[in-house]
Amino acid sequence: MIKLTDLLEEVYVQTPDGEEGDETLMKQGFKLGKATVDPETGASVTDVTYLPEFENIRRKILTMRKEFQPFKFAADENVAKVAKEINTNMTKLSQLIFAMDKMIELQKKNK
Repeated sequence: MIKLTDLLEEVYVQTPDGEEGDETLMKQGFKLGKATVDPETGASVTDVTYLPEFENIRRKILTMRKEFQPFKFAADENVAKVAKEINTNMTKLSQLIFAMDKMIELQKKNK
């Protein structure tokens, strides 16, 4: 029979200074914050931080990029230039998010 304390010890890893580090977030995909106790009810609540959903973020960025693409052909050269820069930068951002997602996956596999 699995004890609740055993499960919590597996999930709740702390650094020597008592606060969780980012390595927990990278390793497990989430980290637990400090627990707070409601003085009236005695209920304990712990904040949980999850890794962002990188694929959804990338899709949103690519959708936003498409919103700016018509302006690349504007008659005003300044508007066209800025729209092209936005398009280029959003493409790079999407690629960097993909790369970071893969790096985190590799870190999880190596630990």
